[in-house]
Amino acid sequence: MSMNESLAAMTLGEFRDDIESRAMPGCGAVAANAAANGLSLALKGLRLSKPRDGSQTHANLIERADVLIDELGGYADEDVAAFQAYLAARKQAGEDEHSDALDAAIERINQVPLATARACRRALELTLEANDHTRAALQSDTRAGAQLLHAGLCMVLLNVDANIDGLDDEAEQAQLREERHELQRRADALLARLADASN
Repeated sequence: MSMNESLAAMTLGEFRDDIESRAMPGCGAVAANAAANGLSLALKGLRLSKPRDGSQTHANLIERADVLIDELGGYADEDVAAFQAYLAARKQAGEDEHSDALDAAIERINQVPLATARACRRALELTLEANDHTRAALQSDTRAGAQLLHAGLCMVLLNVDANIDGLDDEAEQAQLREERHELQRRADALLARLADASN
């Protein structure tokens, strides 16, 4: 993959080859891509269940899902870009562990997985809403999509954990840990609610 190429432009085979053979894409990009695919499954159910009367609620759900899929895809690209920027800043900083450029790059790689996890949580919330507007025959896709979204969130939180461990500021560590655990708790609860709604 070139520096300016979006992961979305790659074939599945190219994406897998890059995952297994290059430093990037890594966990964060793979997680964001999995989450986008999960929401796409839920969106398929919505589109194929679209009522003929042109329900505004249904249309709004589809529009929100489209926006979130694009956002998640953007985080996959941003994860790669942030890591590349970090490597460049690290090289430029040399012996200086606290250069402004390096500090900014570290902050960027800390924020991308959190932002991705927040988007996964919002997508899970939308999937729960979408299930009520999806035909019963297509709800297995919705549930499968929710599982992928949950997996993507859990994957990207591994990056959050690693980043927290690398922070020197104990107050910042505590704040990020609290948000990280709340994101996990909320995602687990949403997945359980969707399972209950399907029984």
